[in-house]
Amino acid sequence: MRRIAIGARPTSRADLAEWYEAILEQQAASGLSVTAFAEQVGLSAWTLYDWRRRLSWSESPGHGCLRAEPKLIEVAIAQPGPVHDAPMVVRLGDGRRSIAIAPGFDSGELRRLVAVLESC
Repeated sequence: MRRIAIGARPTSRADLAEWYEAILEQQAASGLSVTAFAEQVGLSAWTLYDWRRRLSWSESPGHGCLRAEPKLIEVAIAQPGPVHDAPMVVRLGDGRRSIAIAPGFDSGELRRLVAVLESC
């Protein structure tokens, strides 16, 4: 079996997504299954499937790998003006899931919480 060169894995976490995206593009262009391609580049198929999920890739017949549409969160103001003692309600996805945020909840923590919930 001929080995496919993919270059050295970046040591910086910031560069990993771009590196895996290039590898997934190579896999799509190769015509090989993810498993067969992974064997030829020296990675596990699980790793490629995981990065494809992380990067929101999906396979469409005849189209290779396409980036999915970005997910948006609808935000609506329930009550105009500042409300300091009432919890804020954040509705996720199609509105079936929501979380109540206590007053004073750190905005950075809220962004991280929403990102985690969206990734599920």
